[in-house]
Amino acid sequence: MEHQPFENWILSGDPLTQSQKHELEEHLSICPHCSEIQGGLTGVEMLFRSATFESPSPGFTHRFAVLTAQREEEARRLQSYFFLGWIMIATVVVSIIYLTVMLLTQSPTEVITDLMAITINTAFQVDNLVQTVMTWFQIIPLPITLAILAGSASLVVLLTSGWIVSVWKASTLGVKTHE
Repeated sequence: MEHQPFENWILSGDPLTQSQKHELEEHLSICPHCSEIQGGLTGVEMLFRSATFESPSPGFTHRFAVLTAQREEEARRLQSYFFLGWIMIATVVVSIIYLTVMLLTQSPTEVITDLMAITINTAFQVDNLVQTVMTWFQIIPLPITLAILAGSASLVVLLTSGWIVSVWKASTLGVKTHE
């Protein structure tokens, strides 16, 4: 017996023409398989109609929103830790590769003498800077020097404050996604 068109008519829920309704009724009277499908579907529809809607407990939406925000914050924190971890691993790997290449291409004595030369050169540069500042203090009068230092310090404080505020605003906005 061919059940296909009748099963489709029963399960689709689309409106049927008069001739289709008549054919379906005739088929249901002689086919126990399709009658069982029709009865099961009718039973399920009755259960759906008689089901009651359960409202969530008081404060559910607030608790859900708080939990979601906490999970997003944990995910963001975990992502930043992973990023910092990968940066540290990359730095260590690059440093090891650099030191290996440097030790393979130069003798250890050359490396040590180069490091000593860099250290001594840096010490001389710092000494030159200190001597320049001391000469500055001897040539320029103290009030002008203090005004320049105060202006420079104010500029540094202003720029740092602006940077802190901009980072704070960006962090409170969060990341906008197009989901």
